[in-house]
Amino acid sequence: MSPPRRSSLCGVTLLAALVVADRASAEGLPSLDIDFLADARLSIADGEPSWFNDWLGKGRYGGEHWGSGNEEKLRLAEFSVLAKAEITWDIGAFVHAKFDPEQNKPLDLVEGYLTYHPAPTSALAYEFRLGLMFPHISRENTGVAWTSPYTITPSAINSWVGEEIRALAAEGKATYRAGANKLSLTAAIFGFNDPAGTLLAFRGWALNDYKVGAFSQLPLAHLPSIGPESDFLSKQPFWVHPISEVDGRPGYYLALDWDYARRFKTGAFYYDNRGDPEAFERKQYGWDTKFWNLYAEASPVKGLTLLSQYMTGNTKMGFEEYGGMRSVDVDFEAVFALASYKFDKNRVSARYDWFETTDNSFVSEDNNNEWGHAWTVAVSRDFRASDQLILEWLRLDSWRPARKTIGYAADQEQDIVQLSYRLRF
Repeated sequence: MSPPRRSSLCGVTLLAALVVADRASAEGLPSLDIDFLADARLSIADGEPSWFNDWLGKGRYGGEHWGSGNEEKLRLAEFSVLAKAEITWDIGAFVHAKFDPEQNKPLDLVEGYLTYHPAPTSALAYEFRLGLMFPHISRENTGVAWTSPYTITPSAINSWVGEEIRALAAEGKATYRAGANKLSLTAAIFGFNDPAGTLLAFRGWALNDYKVGAFSQLPLAHLPSIGPESDFLSKQPFWVHPISEVDGRPGYYLALDWDYARRFKTGAFYYDNRGDPEAFERKQYGWDTKFWNLYAEASPVKGLTLLSQYMTGNTKMGFEEYGGMRSVDVDFEAVFALASYKFDKNRVSARYDWFETTDNSFVSEDNNNEWGHAWTVAVSRDFRASDQLILEWLRLDSWRPARKTIGYAADQEQDIVQLSYRLRF
């Protein structure tokens, strides 16, 4: 059952956005656009089972249990509904809801917010968002329904953003333009993201294109260090609700971005949910999670995109114990570099990921250390503006000692091949 306080607030956000959208249509105001995205997916994967099946696999798809063979799947990976309304010339609304086989709700809300973007009267422009939203962290997920135009699977950094980072926020952004330069400052106060960090600590990094819904749970492996048999004073269940308010304390994020002639972009983003690591409500801890995200993006020649992101942070949970250590205290770090070349209606992309977690407390009882890297190669073709076919190969190699507690070797290698047909209508 979803926590009632979280459900009611996110529900109000969705209701408000839908009401204003309906009003826009009824009054004949500027516009109301409704789009659908369907993603049909064929996947072939070997290696350990996926973390979606309560294991510690790194992909959305994985091999059969105990390495007995490949697993092939043909399924509708996602069906999204997106509504965008222009209520007045300055005020708008956006709602994104989706279905996919992994979420535990038939239909769930991904984003739902109001926008206010007054027309600039000088070189300085302002815009505001209010509601449930992705902070502007990902440089990959710029397509419809928070998809990537480069690959099927985003980097480890942006996979985690899709899984655990969502904010019920009040966000403001100021942008100053001078010639070819554009400088933006973004600031927000947010709530309902206290459990963020749970997956990074107990599962580690992963690479998948899953976007958690506001009311959905995500599974955790049945590790002996968590669950009903663990030593935690309050028991961490084998699941997490990332979009939850636990401690009643607002968090904040800040971002600074520079864009030069749309040829070079760089920026820094800082997130702190100000979580109380000792708070425990509705079977969820309030994780104290903070991180930096830095990026650089360049388009040196027509069709070529070079992109890199780096994230480093820390997450803590539980009461202070011996020597002032928390029950869980994990540093995390990841980086990727991507090159993508688009010609005519075709695109070729390649990416390298490196990721790591460092456990700072009680490693002998609960080892959350991890190291890994991944290669991703994808080719795609746009048949029309609404049709895209993507073929992707993902190679994962990771080391995580906690795997040994559930019967797997610490070091695992995995290949995942996916063919995605995206249809927007």
